Amino acid sequence: MNAVVAKKLETFFTLFKHQQYKKGEILIRADDEPSGIFYLKSGVVRQYSISKDGEEQTLNLYKPISFFPLMWAINNTHNTYYFEAVTEVEVYRAPKDEVIAFLKKEPEIMYDIISRLYKGMHGLLSRIEYLQSGDAYMKVIFAILNASYRFGEQKENAEVELSITHREISALTGLTKETISRESTRLEKEGLITNTNHLVKIRDIHKLESELVST
Repeated sequence: MNAVVAKKLETFFTLFKHQQYKKGEILIRADDEPSGIFYLKSGVVRQYSISKDGEEQTLNLYKPISFFPLMWAINNTHNTYYFEAVTEVEVYRAPKDEVIAFLKKEPEIMYDIISRLYKGMHGLLSRIEYLQSGDAYMKVIFAILNASYRFGEQKENAEVELSITHREISALTGLTKETISRESTRLEKEGLITNTNHLVKIRDIHKLESELVST
């Protein structure tokens, strides 16, 4: 997102109600009518659904600067998802009608939304591909890489640090925690990652990417 678009969004949304959520708190519940459009100023928000078996399935992770739920806002689509604070979160909440009126007057922002939607679609299609055809090892690698691209902290010599739990990888892949633990141990033995207290260190992200391609 370029600086001009970011500034316009902040100027608009900061006119409205400011809210803070603690880690684990729910911003929007499935099947409830959202109370407005949330603009994420800081923190990370998880969008997820619950399967018939009661398992949480992570569908998207939002980081600053983003706003949601757009499907409900633009298409009046009934909201069937939960939005949960993964970390402490700071948001502004604006009425849907005012957000839509604002977006209609801002083609530069709408173009940015479309661009990000297509990037998200590319990531979704890649995820579906690996979930359908990949084995457990590939699925774990893909989940770690995908999360690292969005939330990892770049260090020296292609090393990346990422805070992620086995529970979160399970929600991204549909694998059991036991399977994830086994495949993570394999990655550690291969010298591709280290995993201590939910902090995954990718020792060389290019080697991990090569492992995904060659497997």
